[in-house]
Amino acid sequence: MQAFTPLEAGDPERVGPYRIVGRLGSGGMGRVYLARSPGGRATAVKVVHEELAEDAAFRRRFGREVAAARRVTGPFTAPVVDADPDADLPWLATAHVPGLPLGKAVAAHGAWPERSVRALGAGLAEALEAIHGIQMVHRDLKPSNVLLAVDGPRVIDFGISVAAGDTKLTHTGAVVGSPGYLPPEQLVGQEVGPAGDVFALGALLAYTATGSGPFGGGPAYSVNYRVVHEDPDLEGLPDGLADVVARCLAKDPLGRPRVPELIEELGRWEGADGTRGTFTRATWLPAPVVADVTALRAAPLPEEAATATADADLPTVTVASPTAVATARLGAPPAGPSFAARLRRAARQRRTAVLAAAGTLVVLAVVAGLLLPRAFSGTSGRGNGAESTGTPTAAAKELAVREQWSSDTDVWRPVVADGKVVGDQDGVLKAVDAGSGKPVWTYDDPSASSFEGVSDGVVVASSRENGTIQGIALDSGKQVWSVPAKAHTVPGTTWALYMRVIVADGTVYVNTMYHLPEESERYGTYAVSALDTATGRLKWTRPVEWTLSDALAVADGVVYGGVRERDGTYFHALDADTGDQLWRYHASASRHYAGEVTAITVSDGTVYFGDSRSVLHAVDARRGTKLWTYEPDVQTAEEWIEPLMVTDGVVYGGTGDATSDYGTGDVHAVAADSGKPLWTEHTEREPELHGLLDGSVLFSTKAGTLHAADTRTGASPAETRLSSGDPDAAVVGDRVYFDGGDGRLHAGRISLTDG
Repeated sequence: MQAFTPLEAGDPERVGPYRIVGRLGSGGMGRVYLARSPGGRATAVKVVHEELAEDAAFRRRFGREVAAARRVTGPFTAPVVDADPDADLPWLATAHVPGLPLGKAVAAHGAWPERSVRALGAGLAEALEAIHGIQMVHRDLKPSNVLLAVDGPRVIDFGISVAAGDTKLTHTGAVVGSPGYLPPEQLVGQEVGPAGDVFALGALLAYTATGSGPFGGGPAYSVNYRVVHEDPDLEGLPDGLADVVARCLAKDPLGRPRVPELIEELGRWEGADGTRGTFTRATWLPAPVVADVTALRAAPLPEEAATATADADLPTVTVASPTAVATARLGAPPAGPSFAARLRRAARQRRTAVLAAAGTLVVLAVVAGLLLPRAFSGTSGRGNGAESTGTPTAAAKELAVREQWSSDTDVWRPVVADGKVVGDQDGVLKAVDAGSGKPVWTYDDPSASSFEGVSDGVVVASSRENGTIQGIALDSGKQVWSVPAKAHTVPGTTWALYMRVIVADGTVYVNTMYHLPEESERYGTYAVSALDTATGRLKWTRPVEWTLSDALAVADGVVYGGVRERDGTYFHALDADTGDQLWRYHASASRHYAGEVTAITVSDGTVYFGDSRSVLHAVDARRGTKLWTYEPDVQTAEEWIEPLMVTDGVVYGGTGDATSDYGTGDVHAVAADSGKPLWTEHTEREPELHGLLDGSVLFSTKAGTLHAADTRTGASPAETRLSSGDPDAAVVGDRVYFDGGDGRLHAGRISLTDG
């Protein structure tokens, strides 16, 4: 195991006096490199993204925060050793910690025993004491900012997120930080002090002890809402930890324990060898994590900077003409998306992928404007013992994407309709020609900031600010109608947010949350509403007393969705024409957190839905009676991810860990009539399914890859790289449209051939 990946063409050879020798990772602030100091010492150098570097306010705050961070000392922090806030691209250097990110450790090996969680908490509390001691607040304590070493944890990036939060790029309402770890006061715009870090520490301990966050998973706004308004789910926490975690997660900052109290309370831990409160050995860690950390520590560091040139293990492919041959690492990689783009994407239905600081090789395969294939053979297997077995046909498949065009007009969540690719970017709706990539129209009304879907020649968009829903003509980009939120707002309430908007069969269906008057005992109420796509006219509204799920689907004149009530999660069916309830199915029971419905599809009289507790349900679509349930054998709680697909008697779906920055995932094939698992294929990041092609299931992951797994076995999937991050792909037949990680929308033709 190694903690770095090779350099790529375009990476710097030096930053200040530091010689760059490898990549450690990337995030919203910048790219992190492994470097050697002039004296040869291993160092981690973070180079700020260009978008932030152009902001004068950021530079000033960055300089102040770096100066303060250099004063932080302590055994559980990675000290800042050098910085240049005035460089063309500001940078800072910290001591290199050959450690495993906490999120990656939990994702790989599951929940920790109590003694290890206590030891982790004691070390992190001591790190916070050092940070708070110089009047600094971390503000972004999360699993990816904790590195695990044999002699204790290390906190990184302290204070730097404050600089990012002060830039003009985040003044439009974006919240800097990670859902589930941000304290309530930060989410509602109040001042954040040391108690905010205590809240994050409590959430982090709960995650480590149970494998899931105390406020569940799902879209960022859903998690943030639960942080502000709902009690944490502490089910599964050992008795010895439940009380201290609950106090750390108090809504009122004044009700949380002080850091010295936590050091005293958590410091009374005992290692696996019986030693008390000492990090001199790796016995504070779970045994499987010790093995990974030890391997990282033993891995040799690169001696020379090596750019990502041709490698023997990469296939050569013919490009442009029969005589033109190139390898997959020629050419400079494209620049990453803007910082503002990353912030917005983080607020979408699923998290933006973050590159891991340890583990797999990440290579952007772009050759002279052509996206090149990289086939590989792999094994699957974590699904109830139903391990897939490869066949010569499956192993021989090679996947390639041959680029057709790229466009300066980039869009997210692209949808292809009537020869156009439609989506939004930074609150602006856009359409490009699907055949050429040329811009067709731009709709820049700021009150239509979120693209929701297309139906019957009308593009539907909603506003996160005031709830307005608009219909825009697909052919011209002109407004057809506009409906304010008050048109469907339940009497006596005010509009709060749209949890989900879908367009189907000439109707816009919305799951909405509304604020109740301040004197009410409950904080909010919900409703499902239907609007006519052609006119925007309200058809019906059905109030829902309890919490609606984000997932929503319409098929055969029925609206399907989930409701989380006091005694568990219910799945309901409503008449699409009237909103009348047809039936109600009790999906799961829990006094605390019963999960939420996260993905729905309907096929041949059966509705299939997955939830955030890893369970896939099959229910008779006419009567609402249970047919079967399937729960994958996974190490951590994973939620089912849209879309689910049913083809030839098989349900295909993806699951992923929504609580981890390094969330891995799985693709599953389940018999549609019985729920019997057919195969499971593990993926390096959360998967998103796109359809079937030539006997293979196509899916992409947030690591930037497109995969094709054999529909019969799931074994030996071929892959090709589309992007340096989440490709946000849309597949129609053998065409794929995606974000190439360079701020451009790309279109390519997919081919699957025998190797």
